[in-house]
Amino acid sequence: MISGKVSKANIAVKLTAIMLLLCLSIAALPGQATAAPTITTTTLPNGQVNSSYTAMLSATGTAPFTWTLTGGALPPGLYLSGNMITGTPTTAGTYSFTLEVTDSTTGSATQPYTLTITAPAITFSTTSLPTATVGQPYSVNIAATGGTGTITYSLSGGTLPSGLMFNAGIISGTPSQGTAGYYSFTITATAGASTAQQTFSLLVEKGYYDVFVMISSGLAEGQTRVYVDNSLKGTLRGGESLKLTRLDPDVITNISVDPTVTSPGRTDVRYKAETSSVSVRQGVSQVQFTYYPEYYIDVKSDPAGIASLSGSGWYREGIPLTITASEEIEKDADSQYRFAYWLTPSNDKIKSTSLNVTVTQSGKYLATYDLYYRINIISEYGDIKGGGWQKAGSTASWNVVSNEVAMPGILGFFGGKYRAQLPSGSKVVEGPETITVKWDPDYTIPAITIPLTILVIAGIVWGIYSLVKRREPQPQPFPYQPTSYMPPPPPPPVYPNYPPFAPPPQPAAVPPPQTTVVMIGDGLKKSPPSTREQLMEKFGELLEKYEEELSGGHELPSATSEVPEIETVVDKKSLPAPDIVEGAGTEATASPAQQVEECGNTTKKLLRTVVSHWRNTNIKPIEVIPGDKKTAALAGGRTVTWVREKYNEWELHTCKLPVGHKGIHKGSTEIVYSLIDTVSEEISYGPKQPLKPPASHYTDGMPELDIPASQIIPPDQLPA
Repeated sequence: MISGKVSKANIAVKLTAIMLLLCLSIAALPGQATAAPTITTTTLPNGQVNSSYTAMLSATGTAPFTWTLTGGALPPGLYLSGNMITGTPTTAGTYSFTLEVTDSTTGSATQPYTLTITAPAITFSTTSLPTATVGQPYSVNIAATGGTGTITYSLSGGTLPSGLMFNAGIISGTPSQGTAGYYSFTITATAGASTAQQTFSLLVEKGYYDVFVMISSGLAEGQTRVYVDNSLKGTLRGGESLKLTRLDPDVITNISVDPTVTSPGRTDVRYKAETSSVSVRQGVSQVQFTYYPEYYIDVKSDPAGIASLSGSGWYREGIPLTITASEEIEKDADSQYRFAYWLTPSNDKIKSTSLNVTVTQSGKYLATYDLYYRINIISEYGDIKGGGWQKAGSTASWNVVSNEVAMPGILGFFGGKYRAQLPSGSKVVEGPETITVKWDPDYTIPAITIPLTILVIAGIVWGIYSLVKRREPQPQPFPYQPTSYMPPPPPPPVYPNYPPFAPPPQPAAVPPPQTTVVMIGDGLKKSPPSTREQLMEKFGELLEKYEEELSGGHELPSATSEVPEIETVVDKKSLPAPDIVEGAGTEATASPAQQVEECGNTTKKLLRTVVSHWRNTNIKPIEVIPGDKKTAALAGGRTVTWVREKYNEWELHTCKLPVGHKGIHKGSTEIVYSLIDTVSEEISYGPKQPLKPPASHYTDGMPELDIPASQIIPPDQLPA
């Protein structure tokens, strides 16, 4: 009958839980059906061979979207990445293909596309020729770019001066005598289906020579001044050239430029010349000055000033930057900073203390440190796990390996134990702290075993005494008649809370009183103690030792005084004691395995809501819209998508003790996190503006944690 009642109760509980879950599921259903996605990008811009190509795809529906190529093929060199077609096309032609988009509601839509890739036009990068001098070697390279494949050159019109020839795009040779004057000719460049022509004029002088001064494209900003023998001849930008004419062949001419050119509007970028001065004479037709960028690197620590770091200064583009930060920096005896990562100008994080990167831009390299506090766990007994150095803001946990230890001495031998009041715990680290684990004594087992042991020893002593007494020779009784009435012997003493001793066996006849004569004097020894006296002496010593350890040097209560009540210390981290089911005990028939299965359960407790740190998931350049002042002001900047997650922090308790057990539940306790929501925010930054997460957000003020993936579980796996 009892089992039937329990089963019906269990069925009712389960039906109630099922109905509750059904109601929650119905409440969570959306109010209306979600429409299928629609692709809003219907056409794609044409591309050109060997030119970078990017086309963005867009659709309406429920984000996120997944784009796939379902038909045809993209032009060679292009690929689909997310909602973008990007790459560098390599082959001209017209290509047809179909794209499909799928949104988060599993709806999908398709769109056919046609993309045309054209061959690039040929452009002559050489538009003028240096002056030739009669009798002087001459060589100039005619260069052009564009088309597909290798560019071939041919002389298609006009003539060259005698002594010069054109081959594979190079005019070379030595002008013959009598060839002074101007010459005009046309060169045709061909690459695949593309062709272009360029008409050149060549001056051949007698008695003078010309030099072309060229500035490399490495001078990306600003301009440099050109001097001839310290006389200013003009200014040039990167990629431009200047012709110096009618130079005296009998005089060495010095040509120089500015050794350093600063960037207009920026103080952290400048350009340096490999060589700023060159001496020329007849036979030199051109001089090129090569510039390279230099970037200013600022090396700091975060928090500022905690570390002494060297390395700030100007660095040439492409050279390595090597700096090593300290692993640990002591703040005080119980606080220290520990290296976390290097934060680069592009917001990348480098975990190693040794920074070894190639300089590609100016900016700040931050050696970022985390603050750690010492958490001291003090315990008089047992082994403690946890504590030590803990990161500020993290959750420090500790636990006692065994929450009960044996008492020292005879009390521990008889089962006396110390029990930890708080065997485990955790807290948010906000500063150095000392945590003391307290232990309560438990005399329950000694209070039972020691009296039992005393009774056993007393029984053994009495048995040995009786055995020895029987073996001793007994005197013969003599007739004895009592002359008067003798009262019966008193009953044996009865002690409270202890079983009575068995009375010793009574002899059949009362022997007459015996007289023992002990001689005391010189040369006489005391008679040796009997076996019974020796045993009783040892037994007395044992009782004195027990009394001393039990009382701790204090007077124990007498046998007639009130026995103090022993208080049981409950583990604060354990679950509450279960209710005793009526009838459980001798009538229960379930096996131990079944009892564990029925009683074993896991309960949850919501502790708080926490969030992860902000992190950027997407960085893209800002596209400047013609005529838009807002995007023009952010030219060269970036748009960053910041993301953070919200979690519920749960404390889970699990009990696996049998049904009907008394006392507290014993089991495991763990902290887990379930995802509530993912929030994101998109922020645009200027070219000089550092990337910082959102300064004001409704999640600010919530505890921020670095949550290991092992502690994150889906919400549907939490106990009901």
